[in-house]
Amino acid sequence: MLSLKTVSSPRLTTLILGGLALLLVIYIILFPDEAFQSSLQGLSIWWKLVFPALLPFLILTEILRGMGVLHGLGALLEPLLRMLFRLPGVGGWILALGLTAGAPSGAIAVGQLRRDKLVTRDEAERLLALSHLLSPVFLITIVGVGFLHDAKSGLALAVIHYASALLVAFIERFTYVRRIAERQVVLNRRAAAHAVPRDGLFVKSAAALRAAQAADGRTFGKLLGDSVSHSVQQLMAVGGLIMIFSVVIHVVTLSGFLSSAAQVLAVFGLGAAAQTQEQLAAITPGLLEVHLGAYAVSQNNVFSHAWQYALLSAVFAWGGLATHAQVQSFTLNTDIRYSAFLRSRLLLSIIASVATLLCWNRLYDWIAQVDTPAWLTVSAQASANWTWQNENLWPLLSPLMLWFSGILLLMLTLSVFIAFFFRDNNRGHSSEL
Repeated sequence: MLSLKTVSSPRLTTLILGGLALLLVIYIILFPDEAFQSSLQGLSIWWKLVFPALLPFLILTEILRGMGVLHGLGALLEPLLRMLFRLPGVGGWILALGLTAGAPSGAIAVGQLRRDKLVTRDEAERLLALSHLLSPVFLITIVGVGFLHDAKSGLALAVIHYASALLVAFIERFTYVRRIAERQVVLNRRAAAHAVPRDGLFVKSAAALRAAQAADGRTFGKLLGDSVSHSVQQLMAVGGLIMIFSVVIHVVTLSGFLSSAAQVLAVFGLGAAAQTQEQLAAITPGLLEVHLGAYAVSQNNVFSHAWQYALLSAVFAWGGLATHAQVQSFTLNTDIRYSAFLRSRLLLSIIASVATLLCWNRLYDWIAQVDTPAWLTVSAQASANWTWQNENLWPLLSPLMLWFSGILLLMLTLSVFIAFFFRDNNRGHSSEL
């Protein structure tokens, strides 16, 4: 049986990418009009859904990293992140980024943190698994309102998506602690989660900010220009991959591969060929690209409601090979292992789909009594004629920024409380002694 390390090896990856490139060339030669239309569909997804969701946050992250603010916030978030996930405090910003902008913002930021040696390889891999999430706007506004015509369903899917990701993060956290214990390595950073340094948390934060700012040394004008150009380059790479995989999905559809696979499965008694082909047509896009995959599953009526939502959860967790290619691209020239990311995606897909099957009815009934935030249902007028061209996330930049700020403020409050709570406890124990 092949291991994940073998499956994710560079040689096999090169072989798969080479095969896809060959398919693309043949497809473009044989079907130039269809190739052009499918690439336009990918371009529309990138410009209207991905670009506005990621650009301001990528620019902001680059600017704050150069100014040292990211390092200062990291010092403030250290107690919370160390206690919960055994991760450095700077990971708090990345987590908030993933919960707001969505994938692949986490991969972009984690790759840069590892290049700056602000996290270890193990920490980078676990932080990548935790922060590689889909944005609430996509899950609720696009999938819930646009695809399913029900914002409550989108909200329920979002709850399951984030809860499953947290569960995977806790599993990897305890696996990491056990691995450290087996190697009999003393984790000196563990004490940082339960006590504040003598100089105080805020003094440590200010010192980290000044040190990082001095190490960077760029003027604000230079930093701003570099941040904009670097962020746009990264988004161009994301857009190119989305367009390529949009064309690949059409290649698979027109090639007759799904029909042949359905007939083979029917021979082994795994369902009628026609129905199996429809199911494969709904599942295949999700294996390649998450936006088109979510649309295909939500618009297909061959699954029961429970299985349709479970498949949607699995598609969100998996993210599509387009996202996997983006992760590999943005973690290039680091020692972050793709096999670790692949393992976390598979585990998250299993947990999210099983949780959906088990909890969907109760969760939906509970959420039906909750008022969905108005800015997440801004597209509630969408009807059965919903198309990609009707959707646009540009007007939602301000609410997204408020959402991002709220998450950061909540984490900062909890972190400061934890730090001072344990400091007071340590002082109490000392006085008793």
